[in-house]
Amino acid sequence: MFDIYVHDQFLKTPEGNPFEVPTLALAKAIEEEWERDPSPHYGQKPLTSLVATALDRVAEAREAYISYVLQAAMRDVVLFWAPIPESLVKLQEEKWAPVIEETNRILGLQLKSTLTFSIAPLSSLEEEKIREFFYRLTAFKFAGFVHLLTLTSSFCLSFLVLQERLSPEEAWNLAHLPEQDQRRFWGADKDDILREKSLREEFFETVRFLELVV
Repeated sequence: MFDIYVHDQFLKTPEGNPFEVPTLALAKAIEEEWERDPSPHYGQKPLTSLVATALDRVAEAREAYISYVLQAAMRDVVLFWAPIPESLVKLQEEKWAPVIEETNRILGLQLKSTLTFSIAPLSSLEEEKIREFFYRLTAFKFAGFVHLLTLTSSFCLSFLVLQERLSPEEAWNLAHLPEQDQRRFWGADKDDILREKSLREEFFETVRFLELVV
């Protein structure tokens, strides 16, 4: 593990834990964050914030985070399909169906799309398979995954990015498939575009974090 040395002292997490990271590459990237922004606000530094979350929260409350993931899997945006317009229906079949299929294949799940507002609950066996997978992850990897999940509202897309089965660019576009289809007909709202741009940058920085923790 590597310590981070900034402001003439070793960095600590907001909870006072030693700020230690698993790779030299991540340590250097975080030091660069602090050089660009020497303020004490962790939330303004994506990599620093993710490490702090891993050390202060995920490492101490993994079961709570796994429960969150299980609930989020049942709210996955790619499972809730729109019946209209026809252009979106075709995109869902072409783009979202393979994502669901690949996630099911890797994890041994039976997730299915729906045209209603409800999804069949996971079986106890499916829950156990998800728990087993996420208990094997390091706190750092798990923290990165949870943040991807929060940003995309998609368990399947975040999982496939984590597994390097889907490119970040493709995952982001798939997470916003309905909005992108709608914009083709109605145009784009400036404020929505700016907000999505900010979230997209945060998403890609989270992917970078996952690459740096190895």
